[in-house]
Amino acid sequence: MKTIRVLTEHEAQKVAGMITGLPLPFTITIGDGDKRTLSQNSLLHKWYGEIAKHLGDMTAAQVKGQCHVAYGVPIRRRDLIWSRVWEQMFDGLTYEQQCFLFERGILAMTREMSVKELTEYMDAVQGHYRAQGVPLTDPEILKYENEVPR
Repeated sequence: MKTIRVLTEHEAQKVAGMITGLPLPFTITIGDGDKRTLSQNSLLHKWYGEIAKHLGDMTAAQVKGQCHVAYGVPIRRRDLIWSRVWEQMFDGLTYEQQCFLFERGILAMTREMSVKELTEYMDAVQGHYRAQGVPLTDPEILKYENEVPR
């Protein structure tokens, strides 16, 4: 199985050319949007650490678990299948148990999000913790970190 990320019209035409003439039958799976980026993922985990350090009474993993329950679950519940599974299997758990599942990586959250969903999630996390006075790395600054000085 092969996954190909298509970001431009040119790339879409290239993929169309790849499937033209394949022996029949074959199966193609196409998904909307784009999965989260590595830079989003890296920044998010940096934030979990910054929040934990600032609060002082939680680990980064615990912050992650709480954020997943508070902000991730409502976003993912827009997907009817995901929502049904959550409802059937996890709605009856306590808040602490739900957080624990995400904290330990037993359940995935952001791994399954699109760039748009993860952006919404990160905006919610950032808004909540900045309102509490937690200093978080500004994503705008990160784009300058990899620039080579002249």
